[in-house]
Amino acid sequence: MSPEPARIPNHKRFLLTGAFLGLAVGIWFGLREPGGPSYSQTVQYSLSTAVLFLGALGAFVGAGLAGVLAILVDRSGRQH
Repeated sequence: MSPEPARIPNHKRFLLTGAFLGLAVGIWFGLREPGGPSYSQTVQYSLSTAVLFLGALGAFVGAGLAGVLAILVDRSGRQH
């Protein structure tokens, strides 16, 4: 009996899922109530701009973390 071939993760799905989850977390952070009494005095961006920036940052970080996870899963699957 020959050993089963290693299952390789679908990196595209990992990246898209990580980006989507990161986007959701970034939007959630952007829509939260601001903390601190001086927020209204120091804010320079509108709410929609802040949500856009935090959503894009979350998508970028989420895709990066998902890419690292996909590589680790790929390596562990090839070693067995």
